[in-house]
Amino acid sequence: MYPTDDVELVRKAQQGDRDCLNRLAEAARVRLHQYVFRMTLDDDLTQDIVQETILEMLRIFEKLHTGEKFWGWLQGIAFNKVRRHYGKQWRRKALRLQKAVHQAAGDKGNDTLTQVVTDELKQIVLQSIGQLTAQHRAVLTLRCYDDLSYAEIANLIGCSEIGARATFYRAKKSLIRLLSNHGLGKGSLLLALIAFGKLTATSKAGAAQVAITGATLQVGPIGALLGAMTPKTGLVLATTAAVAVGSATVVPRMLPRALPGTAHPAVPLPESPWRSVSTQQQECWYHFPEAGRSPVMIRLLEPDAGRTGATCRILQNQYANYHYDDRADAVRIGNCRAWKPDLSVMGLPTDDAEMRRFIAAVQGRAADVELTRNRTSGLLVICRQEGGRPGQIWRIDRHLNVLDEEYFHFSWPETMRVIDERDAMHERGWTCFRISGTVGDRTVSGTGRLPFVYASAQEHSPWLRIEAGDGRTFVDTPRGAEIRDRDGRVVERFEGGRFFKGLPRPWMGLHCIDTVRRDAAECRLRFETAARNDGNAVNVTVYTDDMTLVYTVDMETDVIETIELFAGAPAESNRIGRLDFTYLQALPEASDAQATFDAPAQPRSTTAAAQGTGLLWLTDLITER
Repeated sequence: MYPTDDVELVRKAQQGDRDCLNRLAEAARVRLHQYVFRMTLDDDLTQDIVQETILEMLRIFEKLHTGEKFWGWLQGIAFNKVRRHYGKQWRRKALRLQKAVHQAAGDKGNDTLTQVVTDELKQIVLQSIGQLTAQHRAVLTLRCYDDLSYAEIANLIGCSEIGARATFYRAKKSLIRLLSNHGLGKGSLLLALIAFGKLTATSKAGAAQVAITGATLQVGPIGALLGAMTPKTGLVLATTAAVAVGSATVVPRMLPRALPGTAHPAVPLPESPWRSVSTQQQECWYHFPEAGRSPVMIRLLEPDAGRTGATCRILQNQYANYHYDDRADAVRIGNCRAWKPDLSVMGLPTDDAEMRRFIAAVQGRAADVELTRNRTSGLLVICRQEGGRPGQIWRIDRHLNVLDEEYFHFSWPETMRVIDERDAMHERGWTCFRISGTVGDRTVSGTGRLPFVYASAQEHSPWLRIEAGDGRTFVDTPRGAEIRDRDGRVVERFEGGRFFKGLPRPWMGLHCIDTVRRDAAECRLRFETAARNDGNAVNVTVYTDDMTLVYTVDMETDVIETIELFAGAPAESNRIGRLDFTYLQALPEASDAQATFDAPAQPRSTTAAAQGTGLLWLTDLITER
């Protein structure tokens, strides 16, 4: 509630009292400065926005119908000016931080403040909040200092209430991470927000009124959509370990399982977590943080009579691959993405309809996921299926935009036992690799970098460099790909990702066998899948018009071991090439070895870049163009 005298001031100003209007404008100037500065952390910008807001207030003051809504109306004007100022930078980190830190950390003679925080803590708090995006600072300001409900925040920033809760959650998580970089634990969040409120208050009275409760910071239940989905607690250690180096490796337990629905002999393979233990209704969540069909994060839910609500059977998010093992009553963190136990291709609700029909024709069975035409960034598609019934299709229950992958989490109980079964390179989150072999009468060698999860791909982006024996070099980076001749001249440019087609791309969210087969299907190339007799690998055979490619995939490490090329049928007499892949568990330390894995220069982007032709780029290694 706003003070009664403010409401009376607004009423008299609306009746034409110029003195009341001037007093109202001055009060608004003081209050808005505190409100806007908390979002911008830039005193000059704050003064400009406050001035513009006051001028607009005076210009359209007669449009305000209710005095009780004056401050919300005025803050809405200021908020929109802040958002318009940042434009495309609304979700990016602010650049002008040091000036703001010195401005806010200066001695204001605030006795209340000095009793609460030390100078060191002031600097940490202001630097951390200054590194948040303007959007995150804004939603923290609205929730913590203006005491707005999520519905009111949603109305102000122009999104759903779910979106407002998700944004507030991400703002908290980002601030916790930034504070932790300075050695402050998760429990310091509330103190940091109180300190920031006091630091940015325009008066002693304003600082004294800053009070934030734990209830304010709770996201709370948001209906059946989010259900029990909350920030991970028991898996925090596992999340941070995704970028750690040199942790111990636990050898995974190999469980034999027959492979139904295949003409090939059943042999023991590592068990895929994609198995049903329920005959009741299941839910599968597909989250696409970027527009298009990938990358994708997957979460499989099954009802559990022994627990309240549903059990998260699988969670493959931006950090790692988790699955719940009911027999061990533990969450396992593994190297590989889940695959279908019958070795059929993993379908997505955003698949191209023609490609899906092609895969169904090759496999001799209909696709099991309903399609959506929605391709928006941040898309969440929730599908349902009656578990345990062969041939059942995953029907789309609903889809929406959840703004960011940060909300695609699930908390198992905090007391749940966690078993980390990753090897060193998967625990690190990325690795480098070597390629060696021959194609025809030419030697082939190369190096590259492979992120295993989406979060690692942001910092350790994938790249590939292959040198053919005829002097050509094939280079691929996210920004572009190209072929260079022996003199280093660019022969042809392509879209980024061209030469990663047919290679593992685990950061995109699918197991290697699915990546290879879907790449083949995009080119409308027939393929076959067969488990090898060694019990840990699968062969994916792809047929072109005049060549056969055989990929050997290690199911546990989720990478390609070899690619064999045959002129015609895959027989020893027809072999025309073989590429071997070696992945580094430990990164090289010697400077000369490190130079081998230096990322290539990013090819220049160009609108004339050719469209890729999928994994058929391998045929370019056969003949010099």
